[in-house]
Amino acid sequence: MRTIQNIWRNEKQSQNAIEIARQAGAMYDKFSGFVQDMDDIGNKLEAVSRSHDSALKKLTVGRGNLVSRAEKLKLMGAKTSKALPTEYLNDDSAED
Repeated sequence: MRTIQNIWRNEKQSQNAIEIARQAGAMYDKFSGFVQDMDDIGNKLEAVSRSHDSALKKLTVGRGNLVSRAEKLKLMGAKTSKALPTEYLNDDSAED
């Protein structure tokens, strides 16, 4: 009886080892895809950050930026009911 029990136990362990190897391979493939997705997300976040920086420069930096143009229109008498946030208004807003 012990011999049969040992044979069954060895068979079960062998089946478990095969299943562990199968699941490990599937997990590795899933993990590889996850790493690729994280790289893709990082690249897209960098692209979004560059686009955001570019848009902010057009909004607030340099001669003729949108904030200074809008503020100049307000100073020339455009009727407004709201004001731009003060952090966007700087000494450059008076320049053209």
